Amino acid sequence: MIIQMMDGLEHPDLAGVAAEMRAEWRAEQEVATEDAAAQWRHGRTLEDWLGERMHAGDRVAVLVGDQRFAGYVEETGDDLLAVRAAFGRVDVHLVAGLPITIEMYDHATAGGTRARSRRTFRDALLERDGHEDQTVGCLHEFEGLDGTLHVGKDFVSVVAKLGAETVIPLQSVAWASARRA
Repeated sequence: MIIQMMDGLEHPDLAGVAAEMRAEWRAEQEVATEDAAAQWRHGRTLEDWLGERMHAGDRVAVLVGDQRFAGYVEETGDDLLAVRAAFGRVDVHLVAGLPITIEMYDHATAGGTRARSRRTFRDALLERDGHEDQTVGCLHEFEGLDGTLHVGKDFVSVVAKLGAETVIPLQSVAWASARRA
């Protein structure tokens, strides 16, 4: 019986119908694939994109105001992008109102790391709390202020070597790093 059915599929009258059905099925599958890809693209977050860069080992260039940091994505969080630059780690605050642009600088062919944890920008600043020779860039001073960093609940202060203290609301802090030479 199976042999008779197979013979029926090769019938000259059915060959064109079968080809049309296969072409229609392929077209439906292509549309479904395109729809799924569009849905995935439209559902991605910035953190998803940054996580992909970190996992791949890609180099990114981050422009915060007029300050440019290039390196590997080391950590991401809801409002945190940590970049391992040539001079050390830079913690960038991903918050509305700060002019930030991120470019994939160099696509890696191997390497990459997995996220160790999902922390906030404030959590990353707490690791720098009390450390001298820190630089903090803010909304009104993108170049950065140098000094000892102290972290409060919703602000940071930077105490310069001569004792002047600058207080910055946390939402205005753009980035922090060890003092660049």
